Amino acid sequence: MGQFLNLESFFQRPHIPIGQRDKEQLGEIYISNDGKRHAFANWLIALMWEEDEIDAGWKTIVYPVAKGRVFWLVPPLFYTTVPSTFDKAWRLSEAIKASSRNDELTEKYVHPYWDDWAKI
Repeated sequence: MGQFLNLESFFQRPHIPIGQRDKEQLGEIYISNDGKRHAFANWLIALMWEEDEIDAGWKTIVYPVAKGRVFWLVPPLFYTTVPSTFDKAWRLSEAIKASSRNDELTEKYVHPYWDDWAKI
């Protein structure tokens, strides 16, 4: 084997581009230590399983992604704080994708501590 597993071969999903308005907002949110803005190109919208002593379920997380950098080098723009069902997490991810297409993801989901499931 000797090679790293390419997860992209399992998840053939099209890139979710970041619109111009969202890029401008991200430039104000994410500033590197040297004062430069990151050149984000795509969104990574992830569903993550989480278990602890009280709850278990799915969380929805959104990272801005820059070409040539691993996504976890910047904190997520958005994540749900309380786990939910897969169906709710999936529906939320689809609503987030729709906001991205309209170039308003940062406007609607910039606050990372979101648990307003009635909105989806």
